[in-house]
Amino acid sequence: MMKYSTKKLAILAILLALCVIGANIKILGSIALDSFPAFIGAIILGPAAGAFLGFFGHMISALLSGFPNTLPIHLIIAVLMAACMFFYSWTRKKLQRNKVAASIISMLVAYVINVPLDLLLLYPLMGPVVFMLFVPLTLATVVNLTLSEIVILGIPQKYKEAIFLK
Repeated sequence: MMKYSTKKLAILAILLALCVIGANIKILGSIALDSFPAFIGAIILGPAAGAFLGFFGHMISALLSGFPNTLPIHLIIAVLMAACMFFYSWTRKKLQRNKVAASIISMLVAYVINVPLDLLLLYPLMGPVVFMLFVPLTLATVVNLTLSEIVILGIPQKYKEAIFLK
């Protein structure tokens, strides 16, 4: 079991609260900015915390929307969000020597998991309607990733070193 300090738990709680706020900011219906804080958490707290934030951020967003795609489908999406955050963080940490490459490749990994893989895995359950989700899901993913990159770039290095898991 991973040990978290009080400071890291406080940061995790703040990011979870921001997921709730982001869940209320909708893009074209049920797609929200709930993953923006999860991407930040994945970067600063690591893959496990990012996965936790991704899963619960999506479930809160779906709950606030009334589970428009049914609970089982939203559970699948939440698991995929957790995987997205985990591999986004993992990729970024593995490539951390080259910050630009780490940023670009981790964003591509997140996009591939969050859009094409999601839609591919949901196709058997939802049918051709998943194709209608491509544009709003792409837009939401790009916005969430861009916002998280802007925030991470805006954090002074001395604070990053103080809170980042090594």
